[in-house]
Amino acid sequence: MLLKPSQKEFVLPIAVFGVFILMIFILGNNSLETQKATFANEIRTTGKLRAQEFFSSVEHNIKSLENLKQRIEMTNGSYFQYWERDAKLILEQHPSFKFVEWVDSLMIIRVVTPLEGNEAAIGLDLSQHPRNIEWRRHVKDFSTNVSSWTALYQGGSAFLVDVPVFFEGKFHGTITAGMDFTNPFNELAASLDTYAIEMKDENGTVFYSKNNPQSKAIADEFIFTSSFEVDNLDHQKWTFSLMPADLDFMAERKESTLTFFVFGILVSVLTSSLIYFYQSSRKKNRRLSHANNKLKELNKTLEKERRKAEKSSLAKTEFISNMSHEIRTPLNAIIGFIEVLRLSDIQCDIQEYLSLMDISSRKLLLLVNDILEIDKIESGKSTFRKDVFSPHQELKNIISIYRPTADEKGLSIVLDASSKCNHEVIGDVGKFGQIITNILRNSLKFTEHGGIEIACNESVENNSMALNITIKDSGIGIPKNKLKTIFDRFTQIDTGKSKRHEGSGLGLYITCKLVEMLGGKITVESEEGTGTEFHISLLFPLSDTKPERGNKNSEPLLLEGYKVLIVDDNRVNVIVLKNTLEKLGVYSDSVTNGREAVQAVRKNFYDLVFMDVHMPDMDGFKATKKIRKFNKEIAIIGLSADVTKEAIDEAKGAGMNDYLTKPISFSKLRSYLPVFLAKVS
Repeated sequence: MLLKPSQKEFVLPIAVFGVFILMIFILGNNSLETQKATFANEIRTTGKLRAQEFFSSVEHNIKSLENLKQRIEMTNGSYFQYWERDAKLILEQHPSFKFVEWVDSLMIIRVVTPLEGNEAAIGLDLSQHPRNIEWRRHVKDFSTNVSSWTALYQGGSAFLVDVPVFFEGKFHGTITAGMDFTNPFNELAASLDTYAIEMKDENGTVFYSKNNPQSKAIADEFIFTSSFEVDNLDHQKWTFSLMPADLDFMAERKESTLTFFVFGILVSVLTSSLIYFYQSSRKKNRRLSHANNKLKELNKTLEKERRKAEKSSLAKTEFISNMSHEIRTPLNAIIGFIEVLRLSDIQCDIQEYLSLMDISSRKLLLLVNDILEIDKIESGKSTFRKDVFSPHQELKNIISIYRPTADEKGLSIVLDASSKCNHEVIGDVGKFGQIITNILRNSLKFTEHGGIEIACNESVENNSMALNITIKDSGIGIPKNKLKTIFDRFTQIDTGKSKRHEGSGLGLYITCKLVEMLGGKITVESEEGTGTEFHISLLFPLSDTKPERGNKNSEPLLLEGYKVLIVDDNRVNVIVLKNTLEKLGVYSDSVTNGREAVQAVRKNFYDLVFMDVHMPDMDGFKATKKIRKFNKEIAIIGLSADVTKEAIDEAKGAGMNDYLTKPISFSKLRSYLPVFLAKVS
């Protein structure tokens, strides 16, 4: 006797069967929706590609007219005699052109190619035609005009494309073409048998269609539409639409979905075991979710660290900016007073003290500048100009500056350069000068007897100049254990309490970094007690132009009669600058903040304004912006101890003509001031 299975034994299989039937229904429905979405995406992808091809074809055809116009203009009308020949060539190469005609400046059709079938257009006056307004508007704008889909006098329809032609300083007419893009569009759509295409102009007029498009009978999700602006001046847009050619385009996909339903019902009877896989899948999902949550937490942590790093970088920049201002401001006052005192009639022994004070102040300034330069290099904020200069001449200029120092120490400086060293290159002359200056100062510092030999060699290849400079001294040399680290930060030859030579250990580090940033190479050879030899290799692009050189014999510019406004909240800085200007014969007023500066410029006439950046009540940037609203002619020179790139960029952006960093020497001001005062004279 067979035992009947209990009803409980059927509960789970029936439940599983029911669940799977439900799942199959849901999955089948989702599959159908997915197929719809896939097909819609396929239409979008195909539409984007084909629309780009269609629009590129239009641009290419119109470009052939513009190329003809450019040939005529570039030859100043000489090429106009070949106009008809080129027009015929365009008609042969581009099936979209129905005709090409010349419309003169009076809007009269003078020539038509081909003439056959277009005789009615010859001599036609378009000045009264409704499209003459847009024709003239594009002539004034020097731009290509594309009309709407237009009925032609000689029969048929086409787009009229007008390309204005200018030469000998005036407008001569337009190259006008009648264009029908049916042939090139048919070639592009040859492989799109399952799609229908429709193109309309800006008025909604259909000027091209393929496979009888029926956009009203198809859902919007299965229609790709894209617009293309053919006339920028008139904002005329053509519309490209791509859709299925067969209205029952989902029939095959629905059939496959039905097959899936039948197959799923048969399989669902045997799929009770899928419960295990379902549970396993859920477990995996939980693990993935847990891992995803951990990843999110890690990303949050990384984001916090990134923000901390940004804050730290910002704080560093602000600190450098503040320190630059706070250190260089009193330095400016010290150096300024020293120069004022040295120019006055005082005792010789005091003059000697002032010279020592000047040397000490400038050494401190060099140290500050080195620290600021390191910050620029390591933060990636160093900028490089494109000056036209002669490396050989710049080398001679630098040697002339340091020759008095060498003479005082009884040292010789010899420059050995070939006659070929006369090339002009493009590069940052300031950075180049800083490299040579740092090496030369280093050699002078560590050389007590003998001298310094400098060799310069230039070689040209492929519009570039390879520059090789060797600086050899007879100084104390570098120990072998320090040769590998000589270009590191804070590396010094003699250290400790018994060191004999001053220095921060930053000069060679900065030099090495600048050479690397210029794409060059620097090496050193040395023997302790014998001397040191630096080799510098740089590559510059050659310049086709010569740098402007001042006339050495020109008479000095007289500065009497000019009036300058000094804007600075630091009384010491004002006194120094006033005294310096008085030495130059320039009258000056002073105010203590930006708000007073705006009022002073509004009430009085000044030739030049020295504008400090950091001031209470209203800073120099805001004051400059306010002054520029009512006075755009006055020269405004930023004056600050802040040498960061951000401060300089902000000064230029606020409307300052230039930006000088403190301290400013008397000689620098004397050579710089006439430049802007001459502009206002």
